[in-house]
Amino acid sequence: MRKRTTTITIKRTAIAAAFALLLAACGLALAGSPEAAPDSTTTAPQSSTSNAPESVTSTSEPTMTDSGVVSVPDLSGLTLADAATLLAAAGLDVVALPADIATATVVAQEPAPGAEVDRGTAVTVDVQVHPTCNPPDPVAPGAGQTIISVPFECGSDAVAPTQGVGVPRIVPDHGGAVADRIEWTLRSLLAGPTDDERAVGVVSAFDAATADALNSLTLTDGYVVVDFNDAIVVNNMSTSTGSVFFNAELRRAVFHQPEVDRVEFRFDGDCEAWSALFESDGCWVVSRADWERDLAEWDQLRNQ
Repeated sequence: MRKRTTTITIKRTAIAAAFALLLAACGLALAGSPEAAPDSTTTAPQSSTSNAPESVTSTSEPTMTDSGVVSVPDLSGLTLADAATLLAAAGLDVVALPADIATATVVAQEPAPGAEVDRGTAVTVDVQVHPTCNPPDPVAPGAGQTIISVPFECGSDAVAPTQGVGVPRIVPDHGGAVADRIEWTLRSLLAGPTDDERAVGVVSAFDAATADALNSLTLTDGYVVVDFNDAIVVNNMSTSTGSVFFNAELRRAVFHQPEVDRVEFRFDGDCEAWSALFESDGCWVVSRADWERDLAEWDQLRNQ
């Protein structure tokens, strides 16, 4: 009887051990499955990309470079004032050439429209100045000074010379002497327009390089002789159009004085050397009647 009991106990013990092994096996399988409990100690480590909010945030925001880049707007045809406003709204600066005149029209720009540039970039614009030829009034002359009127051309698109516009200049007081007034008118012309005058459309073939081109001037009974040195030579003065405007500027300055009847220009004392500068010969003596006839022809040409 004792032997039978022992056998049954052994069998039950074996079954229990087997069942325990089965449960353990099932437990291992459950722990390794995707549905394992969150607090299971057997869960595999999570992926580094499955729960990383900091890295997601940093890649979704624009970088400083991206946020600092803008597209250059098209400024063609705008006034400089409107172009500057548009550029300022885009965070860009403006540099205007040849002058910073609000009413001037933009005709070209660099960088080009649509270019991607950093905020704060300066956009250079070429502008066309609409001539008013109304320069600012000069300061009052001081002691020993006086004001004269110097005729310049107005606008750079003229097809022929005009009678010009009078631009005020402060010069040494000449006491009313006609020859001195003519000389200072020529010297002022040869110095060219100021930057402010050019900005409003005053143009001339002369500038600082020709300021000292006058050698001498004499006036005898309405006959003026003007002598120049080689500083008078400028680009394009010998071309067909260039010579017309060049000589017109000088003659206009002289005949601007009512006391002058005739004028003769010379180059280093030689009247033939003067005409040779324009590929001509002989000595040119121009009368007031010649000058008035030229003005009438030029005026007719402009009105065609």
